[in-house]
Amino acid sequence: MGYDRLYFLKKAYAIWPGVVAPVSGGFLAAHYRRRRAERGPLRAALDALVGLAFKAWIPWRAGKVQRKFGLDDAWRARAVRIARARFADPQDVALFRIEAANDLDGYVRRFEDAALNKRINPRGWRPDCALADKARFYARCREAGLPHPQTVAVLRQGRLEIHADPAGRALIAKPADGEGGDGLVVLGAFADAEELEAALPPHVRGRPGVTVIQPRIGIHPALRDLALDALPTVRVVTILDEGDAPEVVSATFRFASDPTARVDNMKAGGLIAAVDLTAGTLGVACRGYGGGDHEVHPVTGAPVTGRALPDWDAVKALAVRAHAVAFADYALIGWDVAMTPDGPLLIEGNGKPGVLMPQRAARRGLGEGRYGALLAHHLATKP
Repeated sequence: MGYDRLYFLKKAYAIWPGVVAPVSGGFLAAHYRRRRAERGPLRAALDALVGLAFKAWIPWRAGKVQRKFGLDDAWRARAVRIARARFADPQDVALFRIEAANDLDGYVRRFEDAALNKRINPRGWRPDCALADKARFYARCREAGLPHPQTVAVLRQGRLEIHADPAGRALIAKPADGEGGDGLVVLGAFADAEELEAALPPHVRGRPGVTVIQPRIGIHPALRDLALDALPTVRVVTILDEGDAPEVVSATFRFASDPTARVDNMKAGGLIAAVDLTAGTLGVACRGYGGGDHEVHPVTGAPVTGRALPDWDAVKALAVRAHAVAFADYALIGWDVAMTPDGPLLIEGNGKPGVLMPQRAARRGLGEGRYGALLAHHLATKP
């Protein structure tokens, strides 16, 4: 947990997508032309060496991915050809279901994402990022009057600060700087603040940093047959448009496939499905990291494909309003929104929402739509 230095170290060096000439999606061509013109000879030489090493690494990587996902030798040979031709990670070839080299043209490679995001969204990489700390995030939501989970208590270095009466409500605890549901603990219900103080589990009380304690959020009745025992959320991505107004550019629904899971995250085996931005209907579901497709829920048998999310227009409106009134200092945000019996609720905001989930779920690259157009716009206008 905490400010992950290793993560930021890995993102500090932006891999050049090629050896000499850049090999990427056409929507990024102008950006890479500018980057190429800005490079000095030492950086160009280093990029070329890294690029040659990357191409040499591809066959080994393809073999590892083949074993990981149980793919055949024909896939491996094809993946090596595609990855070398388009300077791509063979795992992207597998996860994005790439069959021919040209299929990659509309995709943001995962190794490209950090460098692009850092350029257009620099606040998301600062230690004081309001989107990376749930306490700061909820404070902004509260000040702007945005619906969000109530903070019942905050645990700081083992000391419990009570902010609201916990009586009679099932509670959860989660690290303020956690991502992807990491560290979420279901606490149960307590009669009062004294009982919460006395019964707080030692492994929660002993955590470093800050832990936020909130009520467990209710699930919208229309989604209970998909939810199992985990709150499903929709990741709605908004980007400031050419006039600096937030625009919804991508949406992915996430829901659990494991009855023992307490979160909907891909790392917990969760399923993902693209959401039609106009109608709010779901596409075919899949796991984030391999496996088959699902038109119905694999445990409950509930239909997935074509299903309409409840309160979809309100979900989009909430994401746009939150970006505009409380987080306009960020160019791009991924919102995790829960659909509850009382309407949509902001669970988290993400300044680095990633490109794996939306591209795998939608079976198309983000560069093909408004995401790509606005990404190119910000890359051209940011210093």
